[in-house]
Amino acid sequence: MKGQRTFRRLTFAELDAWKGQRPGALVLDARDAASHAKNGWSGSVFLGRHNQDELLLRTSRRQPILIYCHHGNASQELAQMFADFGFTDVCDLIGGHAALTPR
Repeated sequence: MKGQRTFRRLTFAELDAWKGQRPGALVLDARDAASHAKNGWSGSVFLGRHNQDELLLRTSRRQPILIYCHHGNASQELAQMFADFGFTDVCDLIGGHAALTPR
C-alpha cells in the first residue's frame, strides 16, 4: 500500500552485518521479563507494557531499532508498530531468540 511504513525482517545470517552498520542501534527484547533476565542479549532493553509508550514517544525516529522475541512472531507486530510511529530503520529477527539456539 502506498505510503505504508514498513520494517525489515532480518535472518540470523544478516544480523551481525546489520548490527555492525548500526553500532548505536536500540535492541529490544520482546520476550517475557524472566527470559530477558535469564538470557537477553547484552545491551538489549526489555520491551514490555511498562515502557512501550515511553520508547515509542521519546526515542528518536532515526534511531535504528531491532526487535526480537521468542520465535519471531510478536516481534513482527511490534516492528510494524514502531514503523507506524514513524521510525525509519526498524527490523525484527526471523525465528527470534530461538534462531540463536543450535539445534
